[in-house]
Amino acid sequence: MRIDWHTLLVPTIMNSTLKKALIFVLVMGVLATAGWLGRKQYRKWNVHRLVVEGRQYLEKKDFRNVNLCLKKAMQSYPWSLEANLLVADTMDAIGSPSALEARARVVQLAPDVDEYRYALAQTALRAQNYRVAAEALTSLSAKATNTATFHKLAGALEWELRHQAEAEKHYSEALRLEPTNGIVIVNLATVRLASKDTNIANAARVMLENMSANPVVEVTALRHLTADAVSQKQMTKAMFFGARLARDPQATIGDKIDYLDLLRVCDSAEFSPYLARMKEAAKKSVGEAYALGRWMAVTDNSTNALRWLQSLPAEVRTNQPTPLIITDCLVANKDWKSLLAFVEKDDWGEVEYYRVALTALAQKSLAQKLAFENAWRKTLRLASHRLDRLTRVAQTTGAWGWTAERTEVLREIAATFPKARWALEELISQYYNTGDTRSIQEVLIKSQALDPSDARLKNNLANVYLLRKMELPKAHLMAKQAYDAGTNDPFFITTYAYSLLVQNKRPEAVKVFEGIKPEYLKIPAVAAYYGVVQAFGGHKDAAKEPLALAESSPLLPEEKELVKLAKAKL
Repeated sequence: MRIDWHTLLVPTIMNSTLKKALIFVLVMGVLATAGWLGRKQYRKWNVHRLVVEGRQYLEKKDFRNVNLCLKKAMQSYPWSLEANLLVADTMDAIGSPSALEARARVVQLAPDVDEYRYALAQTALRAQNYRVAAEALTSLSAKATNTATFHKLAGALEWELRHQAEAEKHYSEALRLEPTNGIVIVNLATVRLASKDTNIANAARVMLENMSANPVVEVTALRHLTADAVSQKQMTKAMFFGARLARDPQATIGDKIDYLDLLRVCDSAEFSPYLARMKEAAKKSVGEAYALGRWMAVTDNSTNALRWLQSLPAEVRTNQPTPLIITDCLVANKDWKSLLAFVEKDDWGEVEYYRVALTALAQKSLAQKLAFENAWRKTLRLASHRLDRLTRVAQTTGAWGWTAERTEVLREIAATFPKARWALEELISQYYNTGDTRSIQEVLIKSQALDPSDARLKNNLANVYLLRKMELPKAHLMAKQAYDAGTNDPFFITTYAYSLLVQNKRPEAVKVFEGIKPEYLKIPAVAAYYGVVQAFGGHKDAAKEPLALAESSPLLPEEKELVKLAKAKL
């Protein structure tokens, strides 16, 4: 038999070549992966180095170099937790309004770290955003709500909300956990200043005056003593405590501005020289320039504030957050050409999306339709998937009266961040104001599917189904389930009663309203359904006043039609 060596060698050669090729591909893949991992590790190391360097500058209050470090770090790795944490700390240090957004971003990156929620609540309290503060505190882990930190923050929130008894409970618990904490002692004394018992209030004042001699809590005690003296209209005392506070090395720019405002209110001869000294100091600090510029814009006028801000050195005038107050002044003056020229100059780093939004505002105001559309789309791209940024855009579009754009932003928040219930509520409120029941239904269907156990969502969707005469069996079931979950809730009562009325169970519908608190009938939506049920139930006298209130109030088109039909029964 003749052996064909060529036939035998070909597969051998092919197998050898294939093996070499596979080995080559494998090696190159390993090298590529190693290179990618190496680049990733280098990028993280570089960001860490920049953050460490930035923190050193922050300690020296060298905000210009902090911003340079942050700009490089965020460009390299925008999802870095430590870089975003430095952004938040820096924004807080200079008193920027962007601090709240930055804190929210940190929580978004590390949602399970309670310390970051504490910090968010604290920043929100300083910004007087009590909704965000409450959300931060209610989303803490069970363990975190048993700490002194929690009770101090909860006490501060309740105090700001004028819930004196609740504030005192939280501060008392914080003191039990930290019996030697002077700040808690001072805060508890402050709450007791508001006591109707003059002996308790006077004892609290004595306690605060004594604590003001303690360097550790001096600033906090003086703040409360000044505020108390102003509330008591004891302006001489207020000036005394305010002056002590303003001279303290630990006083913040906010403390100094409060004293400046006190001098203005009291028409003090010291006002002008003190303002001049503050203006001089602000030439070296973006934080002080921003705070003083904002105060001038509110108490004087935006034109004078803008003139002063534009006279500042370039390194202060162009660094955040000073540009934010400059643009506020330009917007207040409706100087759209100057606004456009100002915001087109620089990149604003972490708040670049807001710069582009201001560009869109100027272009829309100047009737530059195509340019506006492009800028608006870019704003949404830059803010996309960032709850902090989308929240800011929703707030500003609301302030600018941009209904359609604000609706678009709220829809994205509600879809991307279903836990942000405020966005859902504001979106529905906006649709309610425009009478868009269909859109309300669309939003509620999606939201209720994500959280089917939520009684309020269930009730609201049932109400819309009933109004639009859709999915009635489901609507009746959901209305009953919501009512069973909260028989004292006025909105659950109204939906369930109307559900019974639609089922032609008129006596049962009337009975559901028995015992409803009279103050609830002052709510137009509740009054409307109460009046409708009473009218169709044959109780004309009971229906008259509620229907009159409902008729003159904003309601959905379907609700207005119900009120009209009910009035025809009278």
